[in-house]
Formats: sequence, structure tokens, C-alpha cells
Amino acid sequence: MEHKDIYDLLKNINVPVAYGQFDTSLNVSPPFIVYREIRPENFKADNKVYFKQNAFEIELVTIKKDVILQKSIEDLLTNNNIPYEMTDELWDKEEKIYHNFYEI
Repeated sequence: MEHKDIYDLLKNINVPVAYGQFDTSLNVSPPFIVYREIRPENFKADNKVYFKQNAFEIELVTIKKDVILQKSIEDLLTNNNIPYEMTDELWDKEEKIYHNFYEI
């Protein structure tokens, strides 16, 4: 999956989406989604990379735990045959926001 593909897919959730982070001048407030590329998974042999598969982390940021938005992301990935793993859920007590992380 390429960057544009994941961006176009996540836009279907109907919350703001950005790669890496939002420009601070936009004043985006939760809920929103940020995604980033993480370690690519390469198939290598004979000192060559034959196939590179991008891996992404999707971060859902919300003010309160939002199981409906979480399910929307999970359903979107499932319905598009994209295997995922929910890797973490964090509460940031300073900013008072939840972070839910998915790897695809």
C-alpha cells in the first residue's frame, strides 16, 4: 500500500487526516487521524530487495474513548482486506486525550 492509498482510504472516516502531524496553524482538534510509515518489510535474496511492502502506523486521537470511531477504522481496514493489529491505547493526562494505535 502506498501513501496516497492509505490517505485516500482514511479520509472515508470523515475526521481530519494527516501524514506525520498537522501544521500547527490549522488548529486541528480531536478527533483526528495521523498516520506514518514505519519499518518496511522487504523480501530479500541474493543481495537484492525483490519486494518492498510499506508498513504504516495509524494513530486515532480522541478526547474520550471513542469505540465507534475505533470500529469505523477497524471495519474500513477489514472491508478493504487490510490486515491490522491494534498495538496500543494511551491516555495523555497532560493533554487529556486518548491515542489508539494500529499497525497495517
